[in-house]
Amino acid sequence: MYSYNDFERLFLRYKFEGLPAGVSIEKFCMSNKVPYNLFEKWYKDTRKKIIPVQVFDGPSTEAGMEEKSSPLPDRNPEVGTRLPSPTALRILLDIRMSNGVHISQKNLSYEGLKSLVEKLEGLC
Repeated sequence: MYSYNDFERLFLRYKFEGLPAGVSIEKFCMSNKVPYNLFEKWYKDTRKKIIPVQVFDGPSTEAGMEEKSSPLPDRNPEVGTRLPSPTALRILLDIRMSNGVHISQKNLSYEGLKSLVEKLEGLC
């Protein structure tokens, strides 16, 4: 009997070994003595679900993060007008994935965006 972890390891091995070599997932399963129909069922069952995660040691609030000073000057010497401050920049992020997951964040600062990307990297 194959466990979730067995299929997960097989899939990771396929992404690193089989996919770059141009081997189909079906042939990769056969060469590793894993019935393809069982792998396919596991893949379909697990890849369409959202798996809840809990983040540890993350910043509790964005305000608690220390701001770094910008290397940009406050004024544009060519025009003589003030440049927008780095804290005034706000970012809208909208990610739609092929598996149906949709992530939308509004009014992010640069530090907030950086933090979000770090958290998303941990999920990959």
